Amino acid sequence: MERAYATAPWTVPSHTAMFTGRLAGELGLDQAPGGDPRSIPAALQPVRDELLGAVLKRAGYRCHGYSANLWLSSHTGLDGGFDEFSYLPSERVLPTEQGLPARLRWAREGIRARRDAGAAMISAALKDSIASAEPGQPSFWFVNLVECHSPYMPPKPWNDLGALERARAALDSHRHLGFESICLNAAGRDLVPAASIARMRHLYRRAISYMDAWLGDVLGALAAREMLDNTLVLVTADHGESFGENGLLAHGFSVAEQLIHVPLIGAGPGITGLVASNTAGAFSLASIPFVIAEAAGIEGHPYTAGNGVAIARSEAICAPDDERMLRFADRWDLNEGEIARLSTGFTAATDGVSKLVVTDDGRESLIDLVNHRGEQSPAVAGAGVARLREALAGIALADRPALAAPGPAGDADAETIAVLEQQMKLLGYM
Repeated sequence: MERAYATAPWTVPSHTAMFTGRLAGELGLDQAPGGDPRSIPAALQPVRDELLGAVLKRAGYRCHGYSANLWLSSHTGLDGGFDEFSYLPSERVLPTEQGLPARLRWAREGIRARRDAGAAMISAALKDSIASAEPGQPSFWFVNLVECHSPYMPPKPWNDLGALERARAALDSHRHLGFESICLNAAGRDLVPAASIARMRHLYRRAISYMDAWLGDVLGALAAREMLDNTLVLVTADHGESFGENGLLAHGFSVAEQLIHVPLIGAGPGITGLVASNTAGAFSLASIPFVIAEAAGIEGHPYTAGNGVAIARSEAICAPDDERMLRFADRWDLNEGEIARLSTGFTAATDGVSKLVVTDDGRESLIDLVNHRGEQSPAVAGAGVARLREALAGIALADRPALAAPGPAGDADAETIAVLEQQMKLLGYM
């Protein structure tokens, strides 16, 4: 599908939409409240019965979930309704601090290129689940993988760089893909060398190749059980990645096309509903629950079809006068313009031809998506613009606290907190 759009440039709000059919802002989940993954279940409570897993389970489906992403785990409540939900993160044990010992560990991990980010473990668990599925029992399998997420370190043979370049790529990730480095890059500081960007781009593409092979293996498992022809398969991404476009790295701080215009591929029974939903305009990933529920023949489900306009929101990490921002700005001597780049939220509406982007202070940009060059080509205002403005005006946003760097808090034991922090840091969220 050529015009599919995520609702946000990061995992939690994007999956909130894919699991509820609602924009995350309605629930105050454009960011995790307080920066703590474990704060999310309370925000989801009003729509817990509307979570896709819960709706399918009530319809008689056996629901299985597998995730290598901390933000999609029992810690966040997005596992609601699943009969089983396994969080199987990367087995990489990499230090997230700076210093020579940490750099040496990253270089060694890069040279060896033996471990993936959890895909192999999830493949084994998923194929076991497929093999043991009861005949005649409707099943729903959800999988989230982070192989195409920073730090972009696929295993061999997909990592086809030489040993020295593998070490350099790992050091690139350690140096540039931590939360603070990503923020500095977005502010216009700490720009990443072209050679480093090239290595990241290359390994990102190689990680996609790994995922292609991974998916083929899973489809083979379905075919072996003679289930493939009766299974609706949807493949998409919750967000994209930046590799220097618009002066950005990784994801966040923008609703640029490279972050929200995502692939969406479907095959199997019910796919005609997906195609029909995309006959005119853009397809929002918030319409996925509708497509799945309709394909499953579930009557009275809570989801609505898309209307050809996709909405995306990039929430500011915090206000410019937030004390965390002030401390960060003081430490790095950021000026007002650099602070503004980090503390500006963006909301976009697109019909797949034009995109209207509005900042939190009301500045508008209208972009021609057909002829754009780096989103610098303005669109000609026409009748369609009124539709986009109307869509943005209808957005309901809940009151919620903004935040700076995410970091778990609360009454969990110290070991659990340490594990959560390590995972967030490794993925560039702290």
